[in-house]
Amino acid sequence: MAAHWLQSLRVLELHELNPAQSGDWSLRRKSLVALALVGFVLLAGYLLQIQSALTRLEQERATETVLKAGFESMAAHVSGLDAHLQQVQVLESSFRHLMAQLPRKAEVPALLDQISLLGLTSGLMIERIQWLPEVLQPFYSELPLQLSLVGAYHDFGLFVSGLAGLPRIVTVQDFTLAPLNDAGNGQLRMTLLASTYRTHDQESAP
Repeated sequence: MAAHWLQSLRVLELHELNPAQSGDWSLRRKSLVALALVGFVLLAGYLLQIQSALTRLEQERATETVLKAGFESMAAHVSGLDAHLQQVQVLESSFRHLMAQLPRKAEVPALLDQISLLGLTSGLMIERIQWLPEVLQPFYSELPLQLSLVGAYHDFGLFVSGLAGLPRIVTVQDFTLAPLNDAGNGQLRMTLLASTYRTHDQESAP
């Protein structure tokens, strides 16, 4: 029966559908028009619903893309953060190791004794060994040490190598090397400026 009504609707002439004469329409015509209107309303509602659903789908896809990019960025940041924390731990460990090598006030005389002993065991004669005035830097203090030594060239090499091997940090900043005299016996005089360091939170050296 529905198929018959649809067939009738297809052959229905539009000029016959005069709204002013709707009261004179037959029951069959009224039913067909009502069915057509209902179908149109349902189709329009369906299309609007589909369009709304498609719009929401596009919005959700865009949101998914943004969230995915944010997640990937966060994952990369977390991965980089782990590596950064490991680097910080390595730096902190190195810093603590360096701080342990800086002499404190009570250790300064002992460091001077160690340097003197190193010179003697290297075969050198110590003419002078003296602390110079402390030099304040923004984050640390420098303790310069002036030395004058006499000996053979090879002995000076042993002495400088020994300075680098001391348990406390001692650096050689400047030195001069010249023959002791014109006798030609191979004796040399070295004047040497060495330094050790201390952070400002440690006690000042004498």
